Amino acid sequence: MSPRNPPNKEAPLRKLTPRRRGQGDIEPTTPKSYTLPYYVILDLRKLAPEYGSQGRALQVATEITMRLRRPPGVSRSDPDTLMRMTYKLTPRTIRIIDELAHTHYEDAGQAIEGSLKTLKMKKID
Repeated sequence: MSPRNPPNKEAPLRKLTPRRRGQGDIEPTTPKSYTLPYYVILDLRKLAPEYGSQGRALQVATEITMRLRRPPGVSRSDPDTLMRMTYKLTPRTIRIIDELAHTHYEDAGQAIEGSLKTLKMKKID
């Protein structure tokens, strides 16, 4: 062994699974359904081309929102405009949406709406 990497006698080395060509380091995505107002679905579709997909736009939006001191406020939406949509998201993004829904918003739909508001902000403080 080299002097920079002395062998560790206590912990055996963990066997790594081989990576396939083109496989990234990000966790695999999971389909997850949310009840959202129709205009939020349209906003997400408008923002998606900048980020490559709707799931990636949602991932960036929730990461930024989670780091804000005060996430943007969201009003109650009309029940007639609500629709179910399924997005393929990483497990971390799903956890962040759930966390935002429990801490700052009433439900996951409002958390997503607030996250998209954050993504559209020109100046974030």
